[in-house]
Amino acid sequence: MSQPAATPRRLVVGYIATDRGRDAIALAISLARSAGIELIVTIVRPESSTFTAGNSIPQDGTGIVSQQLEDWLDEALALVPDDVTARGVIHTSSNESKGLMEVAETEGALGIVIGARATTLMRSFRIGTVASSLLHSSVVPVVLAPAGNSDIGPVSRITTLFGARPGAAALIGAAVQSAAALDVDLRLLSLIENDGLGDDDTVEIQEFAEEYGGAVLAGRAAEMFESGRAVVKSQAGADIEDAAANVDFQPGEIAFIGSSRLGRGGRVFIGARARRLLRVLPVPVVVVPRRPSSSVSTK
Repeated sequence: MSQPAATPRRLVVGYIATDRGRDAIALAISLARSAGIELIVTIVRPESSTFTAGNSIPQDGTGIVSQQLEDWLDEALALVPDDVTARGVIHTSSNESKGLMEVAETEGALGIVIGARATTLMRSFRIGTVASSLLHSSVVPVVLAPAGNSDIGPVSRITTLFGARPGAAALIGAAVQSAAALDVDLRLLSLIENDGLGDDDTVEIQEFAEEYGGAVLAGRAAEMFESGRAVVKSQAGADIEDAAANVDFQPGEIAFIGSSRLGRGGRVFIGARARRLLRVLPVPVVVVPRRPSSSVSTK
């Protein structure tokens, strides 16, 4: 008897015809190559027929607009190399963030990749309207591509950033799962104001990571710690932003951060502390729902 075909792993890539859209494509390509993920390149067409000059995407209502959207989608797919599987979707919805979440649900996507707005002085990410909406409502992880620095090549390591407050279980679990699936190193990094982690804290974090996800994943996590491919570290600073600004990242690294305790029903909800992290992080960032339904790279 033949085995059932494995369910394809997919990422939705939010695309607009700007540098922000191209940043999202570049990062998604790196993730797809590292994890064998199919990309669903998505342009959201607003339902309203009202067109304003400030809109990044022309709105519905004419054949000319439809053709423009098709042309933009063709341009986006042309950016994807032959060794990455991708297809395009033009989805009509009341707004861009809602449309991306609808496509992610339909496709069973592991996450949504979007580009950040152009950087401002001393900030690696600037959160616009679409990103802000996703970061307060998405039920799947939201992957933020930094402006102009998104072609990271093969993923080399996952660093999970968390503070001293309780509630990092879902975040650490998603990072363990993703690192195991990607076969990359894992760094569990606690951002501490002024003082570092005590020995008991380090042991507790490692024990949780090794126990997460059942026997198979727990065994893999234990192997990662034993071989040195997973470590627990701390970074101290005057405050959480100062601590994060002093973290060293290597080429190909991705940072995972968690959602606020206000995130209900397994949804992303970015809090004030996480927003402060986005100001200083120079690498792509995955924002994980408080109780994630999946990780970005689940096998």
